[in-house]
Amino acid sequence: MLVYLTNFFIAWLAYFWQPKQQPCGSLTLPHIPGVDIISMTRQEVHNYSVATSPPYNLADVHNLDFCNVSVTLTHPGEDDTVSVSVWLPLNNWNGRFQATGGGGLAAGIIGLAPAHPVSQGYATAATDGGLTLNGTSNPQTGAWILRPDGSINTALLLNFAHRSIYDMTIIGKTLAERFYGSPPRYSYWSGCSTGGRQGYFAAAKYPNLFDGVLAGAPALNFPRLIGYMFWPPVHMFHSAAPPQCVFDTFWKAIIDECDPLDGATDGLISDYNPQSCPFNPETLVGHTVTCPEMGSDSPVTITAQHATLVKQILQGPDLQDHPDLWTGLPPGASFRGTANTQVINGSIVRPVPFFPIIGWIKNFVYRDPDYNVFDMTFDDFNTAYRLTLDGYNGILGSDDLNLSEFRRAGGKLLTWHGLADELIPASWTNAFWEGIDKTDGADVDEFYRVFLAPGLGHCSAGHGPKPVDLLGALVRWVEEGIAPDRLSAAAVKADGKEVTRELCRYPATLVYDGHGDVNDAGSFSCRPREG
Repeated sequence: MLVYLTNFFIAWLAYFWQPKQQPCGSLTLPHIPGVDIISMTRQEVHNYSVATSPPYNLADVHNLDFCNVSVTLTHPGEDDTVSVSVWLPLNNWNGRFQATGGGGLAAGIIGLAPAHPVSQGYATAATDGGLTLNGTSNPQTGAWILRPDGSINTALLLNFAHRSIYDMTIIGKTLAERFYGSPPRYSYWSGCSTGGRQGYFAAAKYPNLFDGVLAGAPALNFPRLIGYMFWPPVHMFHSAAPPQCVFDTFWKAIIDECDPLDGATDGLISDYNPQSCPFNPETLVGHTVTCPEMGSDSPVTITAQHATLVKQILQGPDLQDHPDLWTGLPPGASFRGTANTQVINGSIVRPVPFFPIIGWIKNFVYRDPDYNVFDMTFDDFNTAYRLTLDGYNGILGSDDLNLSEFRRAGGKLLTWHGLADELIPASWTNAFWEGIDKTDGADVDEFYRVFLAPGLGHCSAGHGPKPVDLLGALVRWVEEGIAPDRLSAAAVKADGKEVTRELCRYPATLVYDGHGDVNDAGSFSCRPREG
């Protein structure tokens, strides 16, 4: 009886002494050093629903109830107007905060990115970093980098690099504490692509800001990625650009040749070394391909010129001229990312460069919104790449990122990367991990782990199994000390069958055991990579 009364008394105290949640409409912000608040609105939102879209491909969310706080700020004396959106669940807050990242040339995705975290009970935030130019411009055009006089807007560049992460998170955590009456117990970052890069920058620049960082397909070496991504279009500007059906034929042939190297013919390439499968594009010369996009039943014949183009894309930029661009398109990655094409009027094939890269070349490099990238020569490419490195590697490059303070603060960094990423090669992430490993030695796995996903494209694209509980794995690592040794992944194939994998912690690689269902994760093991 005494035990019962004691437990009842403890429960009674917990109920009546818990912090009282404040009304949404009464929330205020204190002074934040280095920031001037221009405006702040607060509104309860009920029954909010949204369908997610690439690159996230998360489950749709329905019937969310949250306090939506919109903050507009500026940095005194600087030319920026930044929007920050903070969503605070009205019910069932899990005591955690989650900041969300952007993609391409965007610092964040207000209105979409916070939805899924809120559905899981997180207080969350997103920011445009000022890159939408007060809601008047698509940040992917890169127009935000130029002031009206044509000079570089260094304030917005700094926001894009990392400052907007700090501002958003300080505001988000402060509002969460004021709304719920207590600060978040744990804080997390979640982002992919540019959002992944932002996660690495957050860990390096603000090591005490987050307990855990979830960074997918990080756009590390960002300025170098510009050269990597624009290499295929420049080639197609000066040769016969093939319709995408021709590229798809090469893509399927590469998978057919490289897939069995892990012991299983399952449509997934598990070896992360691009040199392990030296596919010869010339083997397809003379083959015919049916191309519905050409608007006729006449097949397209693969030419020697097509094969040469594919070889150049797979090899990447000439290492003699660009020794720091060490890889081309990964085996098994779709050509539709960096070598996309479009058929016009059933006969004209035109290259379609990755849209943010067009904005980069026009505005960041040449500072001319009217510059015609389709007229670029190889000399222009070399010049643009050099100007990119000279002008932006210092602020957006990852050569000098130091995670030692993040490690000492107890932070955890969890990264996944698709081996069939059509935009950012996983080998770049591997190289960064290896650099940290050489610096920290055995300590690296204590705070930083990378997992590679066979067949997975950029973020969550592609046909390979996708990690199913990334944030849960990070939370268990941060809060319970259970470090992930494998990550569960799953996908549904075109034939309706489910394929599962247990993704290996880098540098181990996934290998078929030689028996069992190739769709079943239990038929594969993680083994040290040979060579």
